[in-house]
Amino acid sequence: MEVEELFARFRDIKHGLRVRKRSTSIHYGEHKSGFKGAGYDIVGIDQWRPGQPLKDVSWALSMRTYPDKLYRIERMEPKEMRTLIVCDLSYSTLFQVSQESNKALLMLDLLGNIGLTRANLRDPVGLLGYSDRIEMYMRPKLGSSQVFYMAHQIFDKMKLEREFPARRSAHLKVALDFMLARLKMRHSVVILTDLVDLVNDQEAINFKVLRTLASKHDMIVLILDDPEEFRVKSRLGYIRISDMETGKQTVISARKAGAIRRRIEESRETLQYKLKHRAGIDSVVLTPENHIEALPKFLISRTARQ
Repeated sequence: MEVEELFARFRDIKHGLRVRKRSTSIHYGEHKSGFKGAGYDIVGIDQWRPGQPLKDVSWALSMRTYPDKLYRIERMEPKEMRTLIVCDLSYSTLFQVSQESNKALLMLDLLGNIGLTRANLRDPVGLLGYSDRIEMYMRPKLGSSQVFYMAHQIFDKMKLEREFPARRSAHLKVALDFMLARLKMRHSVVILTDLVDLVNDQEAINFKVLRTLASKHDMIVLILDDPEEFRVKSRLGYIRISDMETGKQTVISARKAGAIRRRIEESRETLQYKLKHRAGIDSVVLTPENHIEALPKFLISRTARQ
């Protein structure tokens, strides 16, 4: 795929030739305020009267007049919701089994779907790309041009990885620590990852950090999956498989490929259960074939519970 083809896909989303109509129909981004509370923007200052909430009292302003007069600050709820799309740019995600169906292309489609929907609703959109280090960071900005620029940066990263494979593994902890330190205001955080690192080593997950971030931000995890990775043409003979995170190669019987795939799916389901019940983070598995239908259903189910 060339960058012109990628932008053509994004223009289809932007102009509503299928995906945008589905996205806006699920009210993803049509909000009064992303979070409950008084907000940050100061509208004015007024004298506090009995019966009004004490939490609005500005004690710094009221020190000289206390207890005769108390002053309160009127605040306005912010209508925009900053969205940060966190992309796993490790080798396992950028690896392409085929040109038509792969996790990298799925990630770009989801980036366009979510990013352009939020940009259309005048919400700032930003990008955080990570592997075993922070690959790129773009602060949330308004406008669809920001989303096109984000996609271009990821496309360039994919092209570089094909020509000069770095085979970097994914460490979600790197992205979590970065967000914990840098995100001061509340964000809607959408993590796009195949979760290979966490499926292989679930003991390495710091649920305390995840729970802290989920309490401050609205977080969801969209798990990228490509069934073609374990699809073999024949069940006879032996095949060589490679762990795309570690590079370790193993020779197995072709008939065991399906069993390995099932074990990965079971481990992933266990991980999703832990994310939900130990950190309060919703997740869904998306593939190149089902994401157009599955993503709206997932977001609608979250809206119904809120």
